[in-house]
Amino acid sequence: MIPVQTLKAAVLFLAGLAIAVWAVPQDTVATGYPKKPLTLVVAYSPGGAVDNIARTVAKYIEPHLGQRIVVQNKPGAGGEIGYRSLAVARNDGYTLGMITSPPILMLDRLRPEAGIEMGRFDAIAGLQRDPVVLAVNSGSPYDTLADLLAASRERPINIAGDGPNSNNQLQLVVAEELLGVDFNFVPYSGSGPSITSLLGNQVDAAVPSASSATTYVLRGDLRVLAVFSPDRYRYLPDAPTILEAAGIDVPDVGAAVRGVVLPEGVPAERKAVLADAFGRLSTDADFLGNAAATRLPLYFQDADGLARYLDETSELLETYMQHLDEGGE
Repeated sequence: MIPVQTLKAAVLFLAGLAIAVWAVPQDTVATGYPKKPLTLVVAYSPGGAVDNIARTVAKYIEPHLGQRIVVQNKPGAGGEIGYRSLAVARNDGYTLGMITSPPILMLDRLRPEAGIEMGRFDAIAGLQRDPVVLAVNSGSPYDTLADLLAASRERPINIAGDGPNSNNQLQLVVAEELLGVDFNFVPYSGSGPSITSLLGNQVDAAVPSASSATTYVLRGDLRVLAVFSPDRYRYLPDAPTILEAAGIDVPDVGAAVRGVVLPEGVPAERKAVLADAFGRLSTDADFLGNAAATRLPLYFQDADGLARYLDETSELLETYMQHLDEGGE
């Protein structure tokens, strides 16, 4: 006869095993994928906005995927190196990439030889939407956008931003045309350096991403005159939209939308496993709590939603890239 204690131990073991199996998404159990850790390629340096969301995803997605994700930074050439490595990666579902639109779409138009057209990628999930803002130093004489626009008709106004040929500059030149003004764009290597120049009173204003400006605004160093977005930015609720500030609707073509893609050709059942995992992540309380605490501008889209957004933005850029060329002359 088997001892009672041994039977109890066996029951507890089997119960624990059952819980462990059901904790893993059933798509994963059914397909046997993934069987090893996945790589998430980030085409920019560690510490930036894209790297930040990638590492946050990697931290929280393992329970929903059944495997961990390892972030691999491949910066250089404005993102071209990382995006190109993703485009030619094995399409076995073990290499994903974090993209940012419109920069990847603009890069494709500026360097068609790079081979990073969107047809080479399959969308999995959209994660963020980070609009561009127009900000001034808190000690600036321009209290409102109307003040800045009026001053621009009297003297040159220098506005710092990522560039040249960035989504931030694109947003500014489209705004210039619709608002009937002409600014002097001063390019910097990122939102951070452009904000630093603004804090040092080297320029009159800047057009950083909302996420980059938020900390400075909340501690009183910067003031946002307008957010290029149909809605107010959740972490800067007092900052007016461009429509509220100017009475004119300016398309938010410069907003950075970040999402996850695969190299084209990954089997459909593996794409489904990944899409399901990111869907589960979008409702994960711990993930959402971390995002709120660190002020990540989450904006979820499923695979179809992200693909549709990329197609629509690509079409819009056919018109707006012309504005960038004219504004950069």
